[in-house]
Amino acid sequence: MTLHSYRDRTIGVIPIRLALGILLLGAARLAGADNAPALLAFAVGVLGITFVIFNDPRARFLRASVEPLDAPADVEIAPRWRQALSATLPSTVAVALLACIALVPQPTLAALLAGVEAGLGVAAVLSLGRIDPGLYVDPRSSVVYRR
Repeated sequence: MTLHSYRDRTIGVIPIRLALGILLLGAARLAGADNAPALLAFAVGVLGITFVIFNDPRARFLRASVEPLDAPADVEIAPRWRQALSATLPSTVAVALLACIALVPQPTLAALLAGVEAGLGVAAVLSLGRIDPGLYVDPRSSVVYRR
């Protein structure tokens, strides 16, 4: 069994999301988005998704968290690069794909989606203090372990 650390996954995906957000903003500008609207759309995307992530109304409907299981002794920890790539699915990849699709017909929308991408990275940075470094997950079964 191969486990992923919640903290390492988060740390690994932060630079990917921030870099993609900045690259997509640059692509939107090259595709024809005017400077002021593109930057405003980017800022709205960053602030909007960060606000939504930390104020999700669905959180009150979640059941009480389940106590993590003890990790087996023979468990293997995935390399950080693999954890980071795994953490990009589906949100990071989907937002980047949508931004690429919007580049030519709606470059300002692509800038907004670039902001959403970067906002996912900002939210990950802000959540680091809340993540227990002893928690691991089996990505195949979503079972949470403590090590």
